[in-house]
Amino acid sequence: MARAGSNLMAVARRCSVSQSTVSRVLNNSKHGRFSVSTAVRDKILKVAQELNYRPSIAARNLTVSKTNLVGVLGVAGIWSDRVGPLEEAVGALAKSLDQSGYEICVQFMSLRHGPFQLPPLRVDGVVAVGPTSVADLEALDGSGIPYVSLDGVVGPRGSQVVPDDAGGTRMALRHLVELGHRRIAYLDHPSVDATQLSVFARRDAFLQAAKELQFQVPKVEVPPLSGLLPWDSYYEPFLRRTVIEGKATAVLAYSHYGALSLLRTAHDLGLSVPKEFSLVCFNNEPVISLSIPSLTAVDVPSAAMGEMAAQILLREMSGEEPSNPTCRKLEERLIVRESTTTPKRSNLILASANI
Repeated sequence: MARAGSNLMAVARRCSVSQSTVSRVLNNSKHGRFSVSTAVRDKILKVAQELNYRPSIAARNLTVSKTNLVGVLGVAGIWSDRVGPLEEAVGALAKSLDQSGYEICVQFMSLRHGPFQLPPLRVDGVVAVGPTSVADLEALDGSGIPYVSLDGVVGPRGSQVVPDDAGGTRMALRHLVELGHRRIAYLDHPSVDATQLSVFARRDAFLQAAKELQFQVPKVEVPPLSGLLPWDSYYEPFLRRTVIEGKATAVLAYSHYGALSLLRTAHDLGLSVPKEFSLVCFNNEPVISLSIPSLTAVDVPSAAMGEMAAQILLREMSGEEPSNPTCRKLEERLIVRESTTTPKRSNLILASANI
């Protein structure tokens, strides 16, 4: 049975050649005057396979000009209840880069270093996931390494791929207005510390659309949460202020997580969706088609964003043409489901009286 992860020395001993010869054969080196017979090359490849040899990326990094390694920076973590378009975009990005022969080095954010500090290994390119401050990207801009900002701000030397959140917001609100809604509330990100690009883009687009589409916005007199306070405490007062007291007939939610939480809170308060109010959210995650009612959603093109970021980075890493900063904004689309309908408020007064 083959040993796992045998080293270069073991392969060299079995083949009675030097470690440098093994390294050059396995790396398919054609530089300098290096040459080896077909028989020796075939033997090295066969023994390496038998011993399940795995090259050391760290060692290879020291000897080659091109590492075929891409760093993915700014990933906060992997949480089962918070997976959304950005995580899906990273998955599509990794698949595209893998198909082009690149290895992926994911560096999770840590209190020990900046969120977009260069990884310890040499890399050919970097993807910065959701950066919120240009100052955090200074090291990347100064490194000369090609990088792409994925759904975040970008420095002067980087490229950027973002969704058209403003367009998606207007699309959702136009849908509600065409159904007859004239009083619409916005469920913002509940955290006062939220700095994601989408938070500001969607919030600003909502306020602008209210003027353009001429619908009223009830006041949301619920302060955002700070620190590590649980988000669940935000949704009940939001519903009371906007739907019950503020008489909103529709709500646009910043995220699918917020919409699902609002749906559950509405059920607990005796409010029916879409009977008492219609509900639309961002992020067309699979789970929202399983809720009752299924949720109308703005579909953020997560896979397309990841693939586009990979294409841009591959082109810049190839060195075939000068690296020019590129910005790509991808359109969103609206998926209409059961949670939106024409406004009907006949039972709202009765429901609020029973609360």
